[in-house]
Amino acid sequence: MRVRHLENDTIINVAQLLKAPVGTERYFTVHLDQLILDSDLAVRDVDAAVRLLRTSNGILATGDLRVTAHLTCVRCLTEFDGRFEETFEAEFWPTIDVLTGLPLPPPEDEDIFTIDKNHHLDLHELLRQFAVLAVPIYPVCGPQCPGPESLWQPPEEAVDARLAVLQALLDERA
Repeated sequence: MRVRHLENDTIINVAQLLKAPVGTERYFTVHLDQLILDSDLAVRDVDAAVRLLRTSNGILATGDLRVTAHLTCVRCLTEFDGRFEETFEAEFWPTIDVLTGLPLPPPEDEDIFTIDKNHHLDLHELLRQFAVLAVPIYPVCGPQCPGPESLWQPPEEAVDARLAVLQALLDERA
């Protein structure tokens, strides 16, 4: 099994794979230094192991994705770097017939990615979408996170002098 490596690139020429029989596989590893997910969120050290499988309609891309993100813990507000993983699977359909060069009808399903007229399969949007899924919505810095209690300091003065009368009433009731 030959594995091809892409460094800071997400475009794969799949013309030969489209000519191959159904069931033919190709393997790739992808490394990106950075991947912008949204206007205010980016991940770095993106690593993906990708398997491309020739299907009757196009190419099925499956694999594992690992990303590093700089986040803020929702419990203790500590900034930390976390490594997150996600598996992915997506279908790519050609827009041009590889044998005749004629345009093909677009896929009816909007969730299917397309292969461009030069038979280039671009993994960028696929990796971006699954990296968004990999990054947790409520990140926690770790299992030993002290939580918000670590931010609370015991008051210097047990009771504000202006409220001492109310505290005395509460103590009497208890």
